[in-house]
Amino acid sequence: MTPGTDWIDQAQRLVEAVRGSLASAVPPADGEAGHSADCRWCPVCQVAAVVRGERPEVTAALADLLTTAAAALRTVAEAGQPAPPATAPAQDGEPPAPVQQIDIA
Repeated sequence: MTPGTDWIDQAQRLVEAVRGSLASAVPPADGEAGHSADCRWCPVCQVAAVVRGERPEVTAALADLLTTAAAALRTVAEAGQPAPPATAPAQDGEPPAPVQQIDIA
């Protein structure tokens, strides 16, 4: 198992745990004042639908977003590590020149 898939598995377990705890806290649709069971514009009803698992496309988009964010954070973390020297120093001990003269004919 690679570190990336391990992170994804842990994130999926976290989402399932949050979904389970929020599903028990959200009142049923028939008990909500002023909202029908098919409410599609209210942000509260939309979040409740995602938590209940009725909107798999939103869950897939969130999973894609989290995967992209993890990849970006991994790239940033790897960029913080020192890179090996690109070129060897010159024979006389001086570092290579930062600019190279290129003649164009």
